[in-house]
Amino acid sequence: MTIFALSTASGVAGLAVVRVSGHLALTALKTISRKSHFDPNVLTKSEFYDPETGNLIDKGLAVFFSKPKSFTGEDVVEFHVHGGSTTVQLLLKSLSNIDQLRLAQPGEFSKIAFINNKMDLTAIEAMGDLINAQTEIQHNQALSQMNGSLNKLYLSWRKSLVELVAYLEADIDFAEEDIPENVLNNINSKIEKLLDEMNEHLKQRNQGEILRDGYKVAIIGSPNVGKSSLINSLANRDVAIVSDREGTTRDAIEVRLNIAGFPVIFTDTAGLRDTEDEIEKKGIEITQNKIKEANLVLELFDDPNNVKLYEDRLTVLNKCDLHNNFKQEGCINISVLGGRGIDNLIDKIAEQVSNKFIGYTDTIPTKTRYILGVQNSVQSLLSARSIDLKVNSELMVEELRLAIQEIGKITGHVDVEEYLEVIFKDFCIGK
Repeated sequence: MTIFALSTASGVAGLAVVRVSGHLALTALKTISRKSHFDPNVLTKSEFYDPETGNLIDKGLAVFFSKPKSFTGEDVVEFHVHGGSTTVQLLLKSLSNIDQLRLAQPGEFSKIAFINNKMDLTAIEAMGDLINAQTEIQHNQALSQMNGSLNKLYLSWRKSLVELVAYLEADIDFAEEDIPENVLNNINSKIEKLLDEMNEHLKQRNQGEILRDGYKVAIIGSPNVGKSSLINSLANRDVAIVSDREGTTRDAIEVRLNIAGFPVIFTDTAGLRDTEDEIEKKGIEITQNKIKEANLVLELFDDPNNVKLYEDRLTVLNKCDLHNNFKQEGCINISVLGGRGIDNLIDKIAEQVSNKFIGYTDTIPTKTRYILGVQNSVQSLLSARSIDLKVNSELMVEELRLAIQEIGKITGHVDVEEYLEVIFKDFCIGK
């Protein structure tokens, strides 16, 4: 079956791209363009007509990518038309009226690319991350993994494991007296090397979580110290209600910002105090939970006499201009309303985020399933390491096979049909 879909965002735009993939892709292009020949990989000016009515749909560009040198590995064509909604709908309707063409399902182009070995699963998921990237670090990370950085790492582990299994099965005589000590040491050393590399990879999981979900900063403090004003200042817009009345903030208000290229989520929380108000108590309970979840707690004060310093918190003294420009040692001194010290505060936060990425590489695990797969592989290797090869070599081989299977699930080098729907379900219709 040949599939088609709008591959650019829906809505009014200057340009829209409709992609078609399958053995009838070129036939569809010739039918709608009324042209008999298209050179591969060349953008060609063309008019597009409704095959049923003969009416002109639009004038634009078309390009044909011959298999296997295309995104999906099949014949692919793209219609580049003006982005009016009526134009796009008329073109999609015309394609649907061609026999054996149908609208693509979400992620189906990428799924076909995977099936045709054009991309592995880590590259496809990275492509989704690239589309959704909101900061430069996220963009660079996704681009690197889409180009195969993670795939190369996981394939190198898989290759080493396959070689170990092949060596055990083909080259070792399992009789106890025939296994040289140097052979045992060589196998164990290779297992240790893999364990070291995998455990080092797992240590980077926190970096992956931050890149994926954002670095979480909880802004806490007593009522009316300026928490809501601060988050409004950081966001350059009014996201939180500012009032002289205590207890105005009853829920956690989140703002996602780009700080030094990193995704940072600031949370304005309910003021911490003793209260009989049940709703405010609930807000304070939410605040306590946000403190536990945060990568960084920013505690705000507005009176030098009330400042308390904690090693694991960023302490900020607001309204310093009301205290004769008093500067508290160990604090970041700011005036939200006066706009003073905000840049310095942002620099300090950026420093805290950057410290989380010391030793950063482009192969950090960015998906939970990667982490689980590597963790399962580690467990299998630990089990293999504990087995006496002279006594139970078959069991060691089985544990190594389990490790191979877990790594294979990550990249798609095993039967992963059960994982495909999960991976592709969140893709847009044109991907």
